[in-house]
Amino acid sequence: MTEGFATFQANQLSFSRGNRKIWDKATWAMQGPSAILGANGSGKSSTLALLAGQVAPDQGELCFTSEGTPLDSEQWMTAISLAAPWVELPNHLTMEETLTFHGMFRSPRTGNMGWASLLSTSGLNVAPDVPMALWSSGQRQRLSLALALGTQTSAVLLDEPCSNLDSEGIQWYQEVLAQVFALTTTIVATNDPQKEAPQAKSILEL
Repeated sequence: MTEGFATFQANQLSFSRGNRKIWDKATWAMQGPSAILGANGSGKSSTLALLAGQVAPDQGELCFTSEGTPLDSEQWMTAISLAAPWVELPNHLTMEETLTFHGMFRSPRTGNMGWASLLSTSGLNVAPDVPMALWSSGQRQRLSLALALGTQTSAVLLDEPCSNLDSEGIQWYQEVLAQVFALTTTIVATNDPQKEAPQAKSILEL
């Protein structure tokens, strides 16, 4: 393990969704640049929701440690940032309103890794008065990724981050991801690691 990076540690963890068992008395750890790999329907998104603290294991233990300190359930939710298809953005808000609302609860990274800087390089071009309900899926994905990657957190969790991105958007994402990989434990759920999680060193396969 690398000193300074947050760690997720599963011990004898069992986890099911419906009738499908995803983990059965599993022990594993994830830290630093990471990827969760598996075919569609294998449980990648469910495992990411588990890491995000949105669901609990059926049995066993999952610990989240940041700066050497185990986090409790209340700290857990504020110590991660998440971009996933199953996370809804506030459709009635404009981009500026969304950034203001997000900033009430979270803090941006500094310099060119903050939300505003990332959005300026993302290729997202929307009129300031247009609510997100009228945005394209690619525009929404750029905002979702900029918020997740540009938030100052102990861990970044991404589910199929290149969905709805064109070639320019994918290039922007990969460039930003390389920088975030060096700063924060970043876990990408994907079935295409070459595109969505290059340089991932910690691999969890389903």
